[in-house]
Amino acid sequence: MKKRGFTLAEVLITLGIIGVVAALTAPALVMSSRNEANAAKLSVVVSNLENALNNAIAQEGVDNLYGTRMWRRAPVNGGAGAAGIPEFVGNLGRYMVVNGFHNTIADIYDDEPFYPMDNTGSTNTAIEIENLPGTGVCFPIELKNGAIIFIRTYANPGNLADQREAAINAGCTYYTNAADVYIDVNGKNAPNTYGRDVFLFEIGENGILYPVGGRDVARRDADGGRWDVAGGRYTCTDDSKGKDPNQRGLGCTARVIAEGYKMNY
Repeated sequence: MKKRGFTLAEVLITLGIIGVVAALTAPALVMSSRNEANAAKLSVVVSNLENALNNAIAQEGVDNLYGTRMWRRAPVNGGAGAAGIPEFVGNLGRYMVVNGFHNTIADIYDDEPFYPMDNTGSTNTAIEIENLPGTGVCFPIELKNGAIIFIRTYANPGNLADQREAAINAGCTYYTNAADVYIDVNGKNAPNTYGRDVFLFEIGENGILYPVGGRDVARRDADGGRWDVAGGRYTCTDDSKGKDPNQRGLGCTARVIAEGYKMNY
């Protein structure tokens, strides 16, 4: 009996099929791996930042963030002055490793845009850095692991007691917003997209990071919206990533955390 091998044509056809399958599946595998890495890195940054803020409250013997050296030195409530930024970052650096900072977002991103998701989970029309929702005078801080956080701090409100009472009546444990913070887990690297590598939180006076699109922010900010409620601006369900084209994907911050730091979208 003669032994028969594969013909050249058969080998080429098989290799062609393998190539087509690889071309179809590779992008999905790459995105899945990137999403998994970004979600894991977000977990680390959130934990480190919360630990730093809580340590500041405890070690400085104050009741909340407003009494810490950071908040006493920071430019607050949208004030344009940058004089307090080095002192804020310096005091934060007492509790976590900070590699550097800049006075404005454009200083570090070179006017590169950010992107919201569209309703299929890809990117939408670019948003210029200076037009990020709620950023005002955010200042970017570079961390040791390559992540960048940019913070907008707020002063202790004069009616703090009233705000706490109102929050408690609404069923909240989150009383006042001491700061907005965007976390870009991979710095200037792509995709710079909400819900993929850029995530928005509000920092409570207690040093806890509350994700936009979550229950606590939705209750404290009456029109904030939740990620799992269809049709809202912070929606992050599988069929819609949010109604507002400039904010699509911001609510995915809450979904990532609610689902155990996974991007199931």
